[in-house]
Amino acid sequence: MRRIVMILTAALAVVLGAAAQNPIRWRMSVKMTDETCGVITVRALVGEGWHLYGTSLPENGPRPTRFEFAVKGVTLEGKLMASQPTVTRHDPMFDMDLNWWDSNVTFTQKFRLDRRDGAAVSLTVTYMGCNDKNCLPPKSETLTYNFKQ
Repeated sequence: MRRIVMILTAALAVVLGAAAQNPIRWRMSVKMTDETCGVITVRALVGEGWHLYGTSLPENGPRPTRFEFAVKGVTLEGKLMASQPTVTRHDPMFDMDLNWWDSNVTFTQKFRLDRRDGAAVSLTVTYMGCNDKNCLPPKSETLTYNFKQ
């Protein structure tokens, strides 16, 4: 019986540890502003005490956040815009001055819908985050939206 309790406790610790190691989550939504134009909204949910590295970083440091769109039946217009600027601080993990977002941040991308039939937007976000004790390895997540006819 004692062995079963130990195994269950160890399994619970693994599950809780895995959940704690996902401090940056991503959400994507699409809103049409008229018949053919709209806005893609991508939200990074940054856990308390963590930061998401910026899109422009020096070499030999952490990997910058990258957004790669793949579209079908859609034309992206303009640049991806962040809701707030990054902050620049000295990062003791890398012993460099780096920029990052230390709270939730929203990115928006305008688009034009060329055709509704089969139109889709796929976004792969590659990112890295740290807190004051450890860093996540670089990770990629893909978010997809399929337009309805």
